[in-house]
Amino acid sequence: MLPIVTIDGPSGSGKGTIAKTISSQLGWNYLDSGLIYRVFAFTHLKNIDFLHEFQNFTFVLNENLEQVIFKEENISSQLRGPKLTKLASILSKNLNVRKKLYKIQRSFLKKPGLVAEGRDMASVIFPESKIKIFLTAKLETRVERRANQLRNTGQKVNISELRNEIILRDKSDSERENSPLEISEDSVVIQNDSETVEDAAVKIINLINERY
Repeated sequence: MLPIVTIDGPSGSGKGTIAKTISSQLGWNYLDSGLIYRVFAFTHLKNIDFLHEFQNFTFVLNENLEQVIFKEENISSQLRGPKLTKLASILSKNLNVRKKLYKIQRSFLKKPGLVAEGRDMASVIFPESKIKIFLTAKLETRVERRANQLRNTGQKVNISELRNEIILRDKSDSERENSPLEISEDSVVIQNDSETVEDAAVKIINLINERY
């Protein structure tokens, strides 16, 4: 079995940054499952056949910066806007959508290994993983991280609105009927408030060396 590390957690928990760091250090493939839903939302808005056109989307991870290219056009900034973020969240609640994207996400599992981050990586997409991480952090920590992420893409941020959005997203993710955000019994929980990315990455890589 190919080695898999799953990293789940709520918005702003730092799972993306840590997952990309580990992927880069190990030379493994990387799956940002939330980005797949954003791409699906993008095709939904553009009336593009997602399954037929998915082969034309290229995911590039370079120095921990993830970009998405569609037919030679960089659409990364479009995928991070509030309109698409909200639509992706709505669509992700639909069971048929989740079934449609299941095989797409599984297709990222290739040699030499995979680091997959999201909200149901351990429970639904890669339950066979020997290393399941659940990252969490205090609300204010997550709000500030998300704000910085948006600022880095050139977007203006209203902290009060962002805090409310994250609270609502937490509620939606944990209470949705299909693939809710939850901690699987065999997950290792990491409280990621003050810990550095490097320290968290070292912990997880040590687990990889122990179990694979």
